[in-house]
Amino acid sequence: MGDGVTVVKCPNCGADMVYDPVAGALSCSYCGGTKAVEKRVAGDRDFLNERAEGEVDEGIDEYECPNCGGHSQMESFASTHECPFCGATNIIKKERLRGLKPDSILPFTLAKDAALAEGKKWIKKRLYAPSKLKKNFVADKFKGVYVPSFVFKTNTNSVYSGTLGENYTVAVRTSKGVRYETRTRWFRVSGTYGKYYSDVVVEASAQLEQSQMNKILPFDIATAEQYKREYLAGFSAERYSSSLDDSFGVARGIIENDLRACILSQYKYDVVGEFNVNTSYSGTRFNYTMLPVWVCGYKYRKRTYSFIVNGRTGKSTGKTPVSVPKVLLTILIAGGIIATLVCYFMGLF
Repeated sequence: MGDGVTVVKCPNCGADMVYDPVAGALSCSYCGGTKAVEKRVAGDRDFLNERAEGEVDEGIDEYECPNCGGHSQMESFASTHECPFCGATNIIKKERLRGLKPDSILPFTLAKDAALAEGKKWIKKRLYAPSKLKKNFVADKFKGVYVPSFVFKTNTNSVYSGTLGENYTVAVRTSKGVRYETRTRWFRVSGTYGKYYSDVVVEASAQLEQSQMNKILPFDIATAEQYKREYLAGFSAERYSSSLDDSFGVARGIIENDLRACILSQYKYDVVGEFNVNTSYSGTRFNYTMLPVWVCGYKYRKRTYSFIVNGRTGKSTGKTPVSVPKVLLTILIAGGIIATLVCYFMGLF
């Protein structure tokens, strides 16, 4: 069997089937048979009324990797137990945990080969990545993982007040002539601002950071389907490690940064003085969804690096080694340009 968390038998030959992102159906590699997955629309849950309820699906065991700390879910009868993040095989079976069941899932639509090609394109665009890596890149591990995420929808109402400033220039006469100074004219602002937010995505993974998730957004959340375990056939799934409350705290940070920018965009200003925004939330709903991400691990000069690929769009992000000669060359060129400009303005040539 593959590295998947769910086993679905082929109705024709009895072999294990896997979900084919291109066909959008379960596929059998032995007889070529296919099986459609029933599609249903997923609903949202009320944030205040449903917290930490329900249990993980029966038949699912959680495993923890002592190498990277990753948590993944696998069928109790799976024959291949391997960490989807670092490839370690010494993963440890944990007790089944109480928690939220997934509401929805966004199936993979990008096949493995296509996703790897997108990852290679991303590496080639890294300015300071070694040329040898770009030419001879080989993936050590490349796996499809469903990443746990909370998607929030909420109404916001903000009350704000603060001080903004516009810069202006004045001429000041001195004994040596005229000197120009930049001064600031301050003015007070206040008011209210309301905005509805939908599809604020917060990753709840132990292996990904929100900054990484932000770089591969967006996901077409509106097309997510009701959670079906058949979509996991041939893939791995990680269990959420951040609580619902903590995840909403991250969502609030994302929202409040956006609100501040939206409010300030109403005014013409150059500098911001004291500025306070107090926001209340209402009608908050959430959806616990599984998002498709290809995880690639590779080695370069005995060190391990990784990148991730959006399983729907191919958008990629991650880490690459840095070529020291390229960095030094950039510094030398920049230094030369600065030295030339200094000499020019000093009238040396």
